[in-house]
This record gives sequence, C-alpha cells and structure tokens, in this order.
Amino acid sequence: MSVAEPTDPLGRVEPKARAAAETPFQRFVSDYFDNWIAAAALILLGALIALALAAPWLVPQNPYDLAQIDILDSRLPPGTPSSTGAFTHWLGTDGAGRDLVSAIFYGLRISLFVGVSSGIIAMALGAAVGLAATYAGGRIETLVMRIVDLQLSFPAILVALMLIAVLGKGVDKIVIALVTVQWAYYARTVRGSALVEGRKDYVAAARCLGLSNARIVFRHILPNCLPPLIVVATVQTAHAISLEATLSFLGVGLPQTEPSLGVLISNGFEYMLSGKYWISFFPGIALLLTIVSINLVGDHLRDVLNPRLSR
Repeated sequence: MSVAEPTDPLGRVEPKARAAAETPFQRFVSDYFDNWIAAAALILLGALIALALAAPWLVPQNPYDLAQIDILDSRLPPGTPSSTGAFTHWLGTDGAGRDLVSAIFYGLRISLFVGVSSGIIAMALGAAVGLAATYAGGRIETLVMRIVDLQLSFPAILVALMLIAVLGKGVDKIVIALVTVQWAYYARTVRGSALVEGRKDYVAAARCLGLSNARIVFRHILPNCLPPLIVVATVQTAHAISLEATLSFLGVGLPQTEPSLGVLISNGFEYMLSGKYWISFFPGIALLLTIVSINLVGDHLRDVLNPRLSR
C-alpha cells in the first residue's frame, strides 16, 4: 500500500514532498530546463548533431565526390538552380562548385567528430594522469603537475601549429594535436576534485575495509569527480571545434578534399570584398551556432551540477 503524499489544505502536493519524490535524474532534468536559454541551446545543439549525422540522406550532393561537382556551378548566389536543374543551391555554392548546404552539413560532421573524439580521448588521458598523480602524491604528483603547468603556459594555437607542422594534415593528425593541447585541463580539474574527495570519510572507510587502490580510485573517487569533468568536457569540445576551424582557416588543418567548417570559411574569404559573401558567411553562422550552443549548455551544466551555485 502506497503512502499518501503530504498535501496543503487545498489538496495540492507540497513542493518539498514533490521534490523528495523525484529521482536524481528527474531533478537534474527539471533544474536544467528551468533556464529557457539553456534549454533552447540544448535543442539547437541536438538539431545540429541530428543534421550532421543524417547529412547523407538530407543533402542533394556529396561534397567529397568529385563526380557530383560541376565547376560551372562555382560561386553561384543563394537560390540559384544547378546547371543540371536537378536541385536548387539554396545557400549558393563555393569556388569549387560545391553546394553550400551539403558542404555545411558534411563540415559539421567533421567538426563535431574532431571536437568530440579529441575531447573523449583527452578526458580519459587527463583523468587517468590526474587521478594517478593525486593518489600517488609526493614527488610524482609534483612532477606531473609541473608538466601540466608547463603545458598550460603555452598558447593552445601555438602548440597545435607546431604539432601540425610535424605531423602534417589530416583528421587523425588534428585529433592528436587537440588531445595534446587539451589533456592538461582535464588532469588539473581531476586533481583538484580528487584532492577534496580524498580527504572525505568514505575514502578513509574504504581504506579501512582493505579495498585495493584501483577500486578506491576508479569506483569511489572518480565518480565524484565526474560533474566538473563533464563541464570541462563541454567547454573543451567547443574550444576544440574552434581551434580546428582556426587551423583549417590558416591552411594547416584539414585538406581541401575534406571541407570542415574552417575550410569552407577559408575558401570564401578571398571573395568577401567582391560581393560573394555567402561562401564564408553561412559556414561561419553554422560554426558560431555550434560553438555558442555548446558553451551555453556547458555553462548551465556547471550551475546545475554545482550545488553551491544553485539558487
């Protein structure tokens, strides 16, 4: 038999009783969607991801397939039909004759893949290094943190440029460069959280029970370090996407055959003053919406996951 929830004189369920009946996940979702700006950013980000994943079935042209590209369609303004009349270039075409709608959707795939994959690898690497250094303590912790400080003292774009100059162009090279740039942020974040968690009673109790060091670190300390890691991951994903776009814009990132958003913006930069604004403008808008939506989601996640910042 279920216990009746406390109600007020009008028969409504009291807010405290309603909050107590919510699961942690329901409370998290409720707190997140209380902010309409963050909710709109999450919906926009989800829509961009869905468009990127479904690009092969939504767009009229594969920008990677040279057989589908006609040089006669180069630099066409928005709304112009293709030379074959098969479809309309609603956002125009670039200098190579690629349909910009198709190129932007495929470019989103590459930009999101680079940002997410590099973020996951960097988070795993940084979290492992930060946890190991914190638990080891002493000279090992000091040495690791000095390496982290040295890494963070250099501008990210400078380190990425040096690595790309050595490794060359390509998606895998970009991911390696971004992981090298980002892992230190995760290591420092985990180290700060692990220092706080390591002084708590549940860790001392786990040691008294004779649990192994690996179990204490990965089963007890690491789960409590995840909230700040998630926030840093969202911010660093946006940073990785913008950094990849910067490298591609400078011509040292992805090759022309793999048009990420940065490559598309770079392709139209030389035509900006000649009135052909759409070649850079629309990819720039797509890049802006992606980065802003990720940053807004990450900023609100920080507020929701940190009880000290909750209203």
